[in-house]
Amino acid sequence: MYTAVKPLSKYLQFKSVHIYDAIFTLHSKVTVALLLACTFLLSSKQYFGDPIQCLGNKDMDFVHAFCWIYGAYVHGNTSLEPLKNGAAQCRPDTMGTVPMEKRRYIIYYQWVVLVLLLESFVFYLPAFLWKIWEGGRLKHLCDDFHKMAVCKDKSRTHLRVLVKYFSSDYKETHFRYFASYVFCEILNLSVSIVNFILLDLFFGGFWARYWHALVALTDGDFNNWNSITMQVFPKCAKCEVYKGGPSGSPTIYDHLCLLPLNILNEKIFAFLWMWFILVAALVSLKFVYRLATALYPGMRLQLLRARARFMPKLHLQVALRNCSFGDWFVLMRVGNNISPEMFRKLLEELYEEQSLTKKIPPGADEI
Repeated sequence: MYTAVKPLSKYLQFKSVHIYDAIFTLHSKVTVALLLACTFLLSSKQYFGDPIQCLGNKDMDFVHAFCWIYGAYVHGNTSLEPLKNGAAQCRPDTMGTVPMEKRRYIIYYQWVVLVLLLESFVFYLPAFLWKIWEGGRLKHLCDDFHKMAVCKDKSRTHLRVLVKYFSSDYKETHFRYFASYVFCEILNLSVSIVNFILLDLFFGGFWARYWHALVALTDGDFNNWNSITMQVFPKCAKCEVYKGGPSGSPTIYDHLCLLPLNILNEKIFAFLWMWFILVAALVSLKFVYRLATALYPGMRLQLLRARARFMPKLHLQVALRNCSFGDWFVLMRVGNNISPEMFRKLLEELYEEQSLTKKIPPGADEI
């Protein structure tokens, strides 16, 4: 098992330069790692046995394959009856001769692993796009500070390079950089919304049912938890196998089947239910934050001051006299990748650079 998930540890290793913020990392990287881990778990036949096991006396390999490919079914909304002690039992008698229109076929069962794998690709898409569009700019600007942490002279030299960089006119480049990042943030939010819709269609009322199931679980009502989760992930079902009879007419053989993976599915998706909602809420709040920083210049100034250990406001206004919104964004990304002390030195150097070109600060900051 460790060999299967070992590549994920490298995927989640902390880099010296962070091109994603914390919420972006949770949405596009941690979520992908969780989905891939769940995929490995569900596809590990070595640890969880066959995905379907049916009761019978002969040709069981054929029966298992047939029921796996063509699907088993349950009657109505449930395939079990709660017992007084909180357990449950399969009820083959309730699934006897029922009309075809009352059968609910478990068509999703063989697709769960593929859906999780597809979700991992979709959630990774914004991170993949941003890694391409970012082009290593932050690494170029900040990586030397990590390599030269013990060499003050080299750090001072690189600090002057940054001052020269932010004193130059890269407004169009920085605006494209900012616009690309915001597009990826919007894509993160869109992925979360689409994920809600598709999972609800795939499992049939997944979000509403699991809300009641988790409420029952927090109340310690395991009987109700089992009853509700069985509606989404039944543990036993019925399968009809058609074989040719002596006269050539098809003969129907009924089989009662167990679905062992649904024991794991119900717990995995209980966790994913909470995780997807948490991540979607954080991404939504981040989008509101991004709108606030775009609409309120004073908020951008205060965020820089907080990162720069509350540098005097007038000095900061002078340092950012010619700073556009895109410049502010790149400056903040640099500030998140170097120490606050070094970031304040950078802004003080920018203040001195601007003071040389114009002695009197403007009445209002442009940021």
